[in-house]
This record gives sequence, C-alpha cells and structure tokens, in this order.
Amino acid sequence: MQSIEILEVNMNYESLIPLYILEEKKQKILQQYDQIDEKSVNQEFIEIYVEMIESDDIVKQHFGLLAIRRLISINQNPNSFEITQAIIESSIVPKLMQIVDLQSNQLFLFEALWILTNIASGTNQQTQVIVKNGAIPILLKHLNSKHYNILEQVFWAIGNIAADEDGDFRNIIIQQGGLFKIVQISEKLMKENRSQLVKLCSWTLRNLSRGNPNQYIDKYKRQIINLFTYIINKFDDQETLFDAYWGLYYISNSKNGLDSIQEIINTGIIDRFIQLLKSNCTVQIIALDLRIIKKILGGSQSQKEYVLNKNIIDNFAHLLTKLELKSIRREICQCLSNIIAGNQSQIKRLINNDQILKSLESIFIFENVETQIEIAFIFSNALKYINQNDILRLVDYGVLQIFGRTLGLQTASSQQKIEILNSSDFILKNVSSLKEEPKKFIMEQLPIFQIQNDDKADEKLINCKEEYFIKWQRFIEN
Repeated sequence: MQSIEILEVNMNYESLIPLYILEEKKQKILQQYDQIDEKSVNQEFIEIYVEMIESDDIVKQHFGLLAIRRLISINQNPNSFEITQAIIESSIVPKLMQIVDLQSNQLFLFEALWILTNIASGTNQQTQVIVKNGAIPILLKHLNSKHYNILEQVFWAIGNIAADEDGDFRNIIIQQGGLFKIVQISEKLMKENRSQLVKLCSWTLRNLSRGNPNQYIDKYKRQIINLFTYIINKFDDQETLFDAYWGLYYISNSKNGLDSIQEIINTGIIDRFIQLLKSNCTVQIIALDLRIIKKILGGSQSQKEYVLNKNIIDNFAHLLTKLELKSIRREICQCLSNIIAGNQSQIKRLINNDQILKSLESIFIFENVETQIEIAFIFSNALKYINQNDILRLVDYGVLQIFGRTLGLQTASSQQKIEILNSSDFILKNVSSLKEEPKKFIMEQLPIFQIQNDDKADEKLINCKEEYFIKWQRFIEN
C-alpha cells in the first residue's frame, strides 16, 4: 500500500469550489492552503480539527479537513501509524464517508478522498475501518467524475484498498464492477494521452490483478494486457515499468479464457522486452522481464519459436556475463531450460550457440547451488534429441566437469544425481566411440566422477553409482 504525494503547485483548488459559495468565503478557503502546512498541524489537535469539520461554518469545515489531510500526509513520519490510528479513533471516518457520498462540494470531496486514501495505505486493520463504513461502493461511484483530480484520488484509494493482504477487499471491488469501470476509463485515458493518469491506472489495475486470477479478471484479460503492454511500450521510468510488469505477470498466470501468452505476443511487445533486457534498467525490471519471457518460452512450440526468432539466446548469453546481473542468472537459466524442453530444432538452436555454451561453462563454478543444478539439467535434458557430434561439442564446453561437480552437491537430490549419472553414461558411451583411444578417454574422465561420500544418498543412488563405476572400469580393463 502507498500513501500519496501530489505536487500541489499544479493544483487548481479554485476550480473545485462550488459556485454557490460566496466570494469572501471562497478567498478565505483558498488562503488556508498557504496558512496550513505540515509544520503547523499537530496530532494533539485532532479532536479540534474534527469538531471544526462538524461545524456549520464552511470555512471552519475546510480548515478541519485540510488540517487532517496535512497531518496524515506528512512524509516519512515515524509516527504515521499512530497518527492514522488517532484519526480513526476520533470517529471521523463516518463523517468523511458522508462528505464523499454527498459529493455536492468537489473541494471537500477531494480533501476527504485524500484522507481516506492515506488511511487505506495503513495496516490491513486500518483499511478495514473504511471498508466497513461503505468506502468501496462510494469510491466506485466517483469513477464517473469529470474532474481528473477527483479521479486521481479515487484511483489511489481503490489501489490501496485492493492491496490488502488477504485479497478479500480486492474481490469486493471486482465483484462490484470496479475492474470493469477502471478498464473502461483506462482505454479512454490512453486515447486522450493523459500519461500520469494512465500510469496511476496501471498501478491500480496491478493491485486488482494480484493473487490467483478469477473469472471476473479473466473477462477483461485482453483489455488489461493491452493497458500493461501500452505502459511498457510508452514509458521508461522504472517505477511505472515495475508496476506494469508486475500487473502483466499476474495476469499471465491465468489459465482460464483467452490464452494469456498469445494475447501478450499479439500486442507486439516482445521487441520491447528484448530492448529493455539490453538497457540500463534496474535488476528488478530485468528480472520481471525475464519472468514473462520465461512464461512465453514455456508456452506452445509456435510461441517459443516466435521468441527464438528474435535472437533471444544471444541476449541471454550477454546477460549471463554481466556481473551486476548475477542475481538473475537463475531466471535466465530457467528460460534456457524452457527452450530445451522444446523440439529438436529449438534444442539445436541453443546448443549450436557458442556464446551461450561458453557463458554457461564460465559462470557455473561461481554460481549458487540452485543455479548450478539448473545449468546441469539444461545440458542433461538437451541430450534427448542431439547427435554424437553435438554431444562432442558439449564435452568440449565442459559438460562432464559440470556433471561431476553437480554429483558432489549436497543439496542435489538423489533422483537428480541419478539422472546426472545416466546422462554422464550416455555421453561417455557416445563420445568414446568417436575417439581413437576410447578406453583412454573414459579413463581420463573417471576422476571427474570420484565424488565424496554423500551422507544423504539413498540406497538407489549408491547402487546406481556402483553400477556405473563397475561398468566404466570393466570397459577400460577389457
């Protein structure tokens, strides 16, 4: 959840003041924006501010609202939870709901919405207070507002409420039509090129798309994907990209309705994904980019082929060599694993790429054990469709050394080690037949597999090791 920060220098408060308010009172209200700032408000005066809101004097009412809003909006305040809680305990929430529901005074509506938004940015329990007081249907009503300042506040409030831990509030918003309305508004905002509101709308939809996608989200899958890909294509700032990527990742998890992966491809966004992989984006953005690419590479053969035709393997090879991106190498290796799970032609495209083989060989020894196991199985799974000459190339790129080290990893399971032993035997059998001195070749490789005793090894693994070592030894001796 986020508290909001709006640059007030661009705010036209006068445009929100109703025409029926006398000029004298209007000027007094506008002057309060200069008189009341974060330094002049005090938590000890909350009760006084609430009394002012409940008075019959419109100027006093505005003073109380503005003071509460300034107080709850103080940035980086270590007591923000206590301030929000004190405001809630002052019993102001029902009054705020009344102001928001009546909507006759747009300026009061704006200030009340801002306060509610910051309450919703607090704890789950604090958000629950405004939800129990009817916040969701009232907020959804204001999605029809013609005032973009009001609409901005509503986006913030709904986005904060949708970010609740359990997803219950999110589901209520969706079931009451909030998702449909926001999707409609987002399409209108994109046509009008209202960049800031489109970005905020993206953040709100991201929060509504979190968790396990449901039938309500699936109905608007195409529109939501179009919005997130529009954002990724149009903007470069990292925060906006971060929100859009997360939203796209959430919606791509949906298995119902339209094929999410194909819908993403149909937007033409893949070139932009690859462009951002080569940019100076943060590690967080590149990691999210890779997660979505990984999903596409795990799709159908035609979807996988589409991405491979964009020279994605060369980009993976380049990323693996960048030291500052070490933390996302496992994501890259998982992408490669999805390629290896493809057809023979797709596997050949990977193992014929010298850059990627060289990169995998060079990084293996320095990686964490999870990534080492991932790399080992990229090679192990590649063996199912390739010929002897291809296998010989893998040997030249250190595949047997990688297998030998993997067998020595304490965290690798017995089943994983058995599969690596099977792959090692397959390589030794195929490559030795190509060598002038096959016995000598196998004898030279055996030290690689002289692994330490594995305390976690089960009987099946122990028997498998003995079986292969006896087999290899007999081949050398006979």
